[in-house]
Amino acid sequence: MKLENSHNFRAPRARQAGVSLIELMISLTLGLLVVGAAIGIFASNKAAYRTTQNLGRLQESGQIAFELLSRDIREAGSNPCDVNHAIGNIIEGGATATPDSDDWYMAVNFPLYGFENDGPDHVSGTDVIQLLRTGDELRSLTADLVGGTPEATYAPGTPTFSDGDVIMICDMKALGVFRADGDSTGNAASGTVGFGTGGGLNTCDYFPAPNSAACGGVAYDFPKFSSLTAVQGVRWFVDDPDDNSANGFSLYRQVNDGNPEEIVEGIVNMQFQYLTSAGYVSATTLGADANAWRDVRAVRMTLTLQEAEGSGTGGQRLTRVVENVVALRNRVL
Repeated sequence: MKLENSHNFRAPRARQAGVSLIELMISLTLGLLVVGAAIGIFASNKAAYRTTQNLGRLQESGQIAFELLSRDIREAGSNPCDVNHAIGNIIEGGATATPDSDDWYMAVNFPLYGFENDGPDHVSGTDVIQLLRTGDELRSLTADLVGGTPEATYAPGTPTFSDGDVIMICDMKALGVFRADGDSTGNAASGTVGFGTGGGLNTCDYFPAPNSAACGGVAYDFPKFSSLTAVQGVRWFVDDPDDNSANGFSLYRQVNDGNPEEIVEGIVNMQFQYLTSAGYVSATTLGADANAWRDVRAVRMTLTLQEAEGSGTGGQRLTRVVENVVALRNRVL
């Protein structure tokens, strides 16, 4: 007997599913919104990081500028002996040197001096300050320095003095200033420096005694162990490093007649006021009066710092104005 299926069994067809155009457009729109939001957050974070970084640089520049300025200003008119000594200046032309001349670093009667919106090598509208201070190295005479013997022996012998250096010698009774007539000689143990006359160096080969006429009075003999150190003229000013004001300005430091060095960038203005018995006054008020400058007790510094990238709101340059006051340790050389 032949059996036949009474039913026709067929496997069900798989249901085909897909994404409609509307669903695709909605997905793309949502994806773009998410990507756009992520890009916006990234850009915002990058801008915030850039702003914070530049603010940090401004603060760091301000700290460095104040620290270095303060070190020099604090030491204006310093000497290792007694600040009340009269100065026996035997440098040729030293007595007539002025703070605004080429040999300003020999004007020992002006251990501190400022220019109000004026001065050499500076951005218009900014102040300039200059001062005289002792060098970082102190030596002692290893033998008495007798008048008429224009040569001093001292220890330690290094670092050496250079030809034309302004050098100070002093003890607890007298103070003298001269120029080296050549590079000093010697070694780490001891050295020798001369202070001969002529050639624009010194007017006499001895130091006048206190209250004695220079080069014609009574010689003063500096005893063994008297102090010997270099005198540094230091000038601070704001200048344009690349002659393009759009890139901002920098703070410069010059020692004696050497080449100025760029110290801190981003300093666009620098102003000074000087504390006297009459209160804070400007450099214009003090003028060219050496006694008035000797009355200065402290210096107020105001720096304006500005970054060049324009990372502020709307592309503005971040600007900060900071102020500091430095008291002078000494008033005269």
